[in-house]
Amino acid sequence: MGDQISTQAPTLSNLLRELLDHGALEALLFSVLLLGGLSILYYTVRTGVPPMPSHPSARRAAFRLIPDSFAPAAIYELGCGWGGIAFELAARYPQARVVAIELSPLPWLVCHIRRLFQRRPNLEIRRADFLKSDLSDADLVFCYLMVAPMRGLERKLSGDLQPGALVITSTFALPGWTADGMEAVPESMNAQIYRYRVPG
Repeated sequence: MGDQISTQAPTLSNLLRELLDHGALEALLFSVLLLGGLSILYYTVRTGVPPMPSHPSARRAAFRLIPDSFAPAAIYELGCGWGGIAFELAARYPQARVVAIELSPLPWLVCHIRRLFQRRPNLEIRRADFLKSDLSDADLVFCYLMVAPMRGLERKLSGDLQPGALVITSTFALPGWTADGMEAVPESMNAQIYRYRVPG
C-alpha cells in the first residue's frame, strides 16, 4: 500500500531518537541550543528583560554623557547581557573596578568566555540579581533594561547610592528622577539616553 503519512505530532523522545540517528554530535548541539534558548526565555520572563545588546550609537551616546573630569572608582553595569558595555567600561577606566551583574546564566557564561580573549583585569562578572546586590560603593551605574524593572531599580538606587554618583540609563527612564543630561539616538529608533546625578 505504500508508506503512510503520520499525522501525529512528534514526541520529544522520537525527535531525540531521530537526532541520534544522525549522530551524537548533532544531538548534543541541538540539546545545548535548546537548553540555551529555554534558559534565555525563562530568565526573560522572570526578570522582564531580554539580553539585548546595545546599539553602537547608543553606547557612544552613553559614554558622551560621562563628564571628561569624572574619575569613578567603582562602576556597575546592571543586567550586563553579553558584556558589550561592561568590557568597554573596563577598557576606558582601567583604574576603576567594574562590576558586571547578570542573572541569566547563558549571557553570564558568554561574558566569562569573552574575557578569555579580551583580558580585563579590573572587570568582575557576577551572576546575581542586581536588586539584591549592594551598590553602595558605586560612583557610576549603567543599565539598559525595560519599563517594568525601572520602578524597583529607582527605589534600589535611591537607597544605595551616595550623593554625587552618576546613573546612565538607555532607552528607559527612571520614572521619579529628573535627568540632568539627555541625548537622542536617531540610529537606534530615536532612543533616549538619560543621565542622572544623585543629589546631596
